[in-house]
Amino acid sequence: MANYFEQVVKIIYREWKAANRFTGQDHPDAESLACFLEDILPAADKRRIQKHALSCGLCAEYLSTQLKIQPHLSLTVPAPLLEKIKKIAEEGARENLLEIFLKLKEKALEIIQTTGDVLFGQELIPAPLLRGRKINEFKEEVSILKDLQQIRVVAKIQNKSTKSFNLTITVKDKQSQSQKVDKNLRITLIKDGLELESYVNVSGSSFFENILPGNYIVEVSRQGQREAVIDLKVKV
Repeated sequence: MANYFEQVVKIIYREWKAANRFTGQDHPDAESLACFLEDILPAADKRRIQKHALSCGLCAEYLSTQLKIQPHLSLTVPAPLLEKIKKIAEEGARENLLEIFLKLKEKALEIIQTTGDVLFGQELIPAPLLRGRKINEFKEEVSILKDLQQIRVVAKIQNKSTKSFNLTITVKDKQSQSQKVDKNLRITLIKDGLELESYVNVSGSSFFENILPGNYIVEVSRQGQREAVIDLKVKV
């Protein structure tokens, strides 16, 4: 009897899932994308997601992030989609992404890689120019700025010691002449998929204290919709 009910439940679930499957420009749910990445979808569903991702930047961005995190994945996907995903993942072409890779030293911070401009005193220096001048060390703190779609983000990293650092994220509305604070934004610090701290952008700046070296994601969101991402890697 138990086996019979189990079969009935499976049939009902399959019918419900088929009825609620995404169509057209509706985005596939997280479960469908996860199954696609694991290459366990039926052929028809796999083709549907492939076709959708080729025309949907949001889903292609999600897939590119997963491929970047899990480079061992090997999927049979159309060449145009694979190239699109690789371009997004490898070239950092996403407009809402700021990448920062730093090294903590005894009394300094070393910039290993960044896609933002560095505040050097009163001067704003693009990362390529910084490398050309052979400047990569900063005494105790460094600020990196980037315009991301509708907002301007400044990430300030302060070296507490070789064991921890402080992070201040300042977000302003770049469309406003006065760059007023957008109080509808939320700043969230994430590590290994877990939310560590989260603040509403009331003052324009969010302060995260005594953070250990490691890989972090800082998300700037508006009413649950992601506005910007800071990919922060700090090592000793």
